[in-house]
Amino acid sequence: MLVQLFRSNRPGVLLLLLLLVPALFWPHLLAAAPDLSTGMPLARLFGWLFGLGRWVHGAVVLALVAILAIQVTVLMNETELAVRRNHLPGLLVPLAVALAISPGAAGAAFLGTPFVIWAMHRTWSISSGGKALGALFDAGILIGLAALCYMPYAFLLVVVWASVSVIRPFQWREYLVPFLGVVVSFYLAWGVHHLLDTPSWDPLRTVAASTIGPGRTPDGYGWTVGLVLVPLMFISMLRFTEYYGRGVVREQNIRSAFIALVLTLVLLAVLVQLITGLFPVAVVAIPGAVLATFAFLGTRRAWVGEATVLCLLVLAIWSQYTGS
Repeated sequence: MLVQLFRSNRPGVLLLLLLLVPALFWPHLLAAAPDLSTGMPLARLFGWLFGLGRWVHGAVVLALVAILAIQVTVLMNETELAVRRNHLPGLLVPLAVALAISPGAAGAAFLGTPFVIWAMHRTWSISSGGKALGALFDAGILIGLAALCYMPYAFLLVVVWASVSVIRPFQWREYLVPFLGVVVSFYLAWGVHHLLDTPSWDPLRTVAASTIGPGRTPDGYGWTVGLVLVPLMFISMLRFTEYYGRGVVREQNIRSAFIALVLTLVLLAVLVQLITGLFPVAVVAIPGAVLATFAFLGTRRAWVGEATVLCLLVLAIWSQYTGS
């Protein structure tokens, strides 16, 4: 039922987010906000905002989950990343975030994710042809904003360069402009920092200070989720490979750029794990949801997809309501 609804090309189905997101993330309204006082400037700004009221943190989490669900849906449909238009990310993104982030664990990496998705949207929009410098400068600015939430996101500049390399012929300006966008974001943040005389911040040291793990989970939760996610990811990769081979050149270019994004984010998460001892699940949750979309596009054996989503929904509720 749920998969069938969201597999369709009916934007109105996204109104179900008004029910799904509060139902999954209500415990965040009651949880204490994470400490972001030693993070990057935008993370500190969010930390200040959370201090205005106990409910503010949860309200921001609910709003960002809904925004991410819509962002990823628009990204997949407008860039033709999937085989056909659908709204499955509107269902899978909230489930992925609920499985990955328990109440009180939505830290800087999660807060910077909307900027990452927006940056990828601007970058991949150049596949339609025309001038690309404006879109690539916007992508650089957005990656800079994401890095001002969580410093490792600055490395995603490599994904922009990789995307440009597979989508367009070589032009050196198209590699320089995104870098300038990142520099402008950091320069403006440095200027505001000195004008307002805010507490000092060391970008590299904030990686350890602002990295937050998945939070507390119920006993047996990890292996139970693994029993569902491992087969799902395996099937998703097989389906993605199949669709990649069938696609025309433009579709293959976008999917190659997506592969670059997934590999980069997984590498970042592993490096952060080695440095801090904590795995930033928020970094890989959204790409995982996008990849899982390919497993649900087919209509054969539809009951398997419905049963899988039902299992994910039960596990998400289990995590959110009993994990902390």
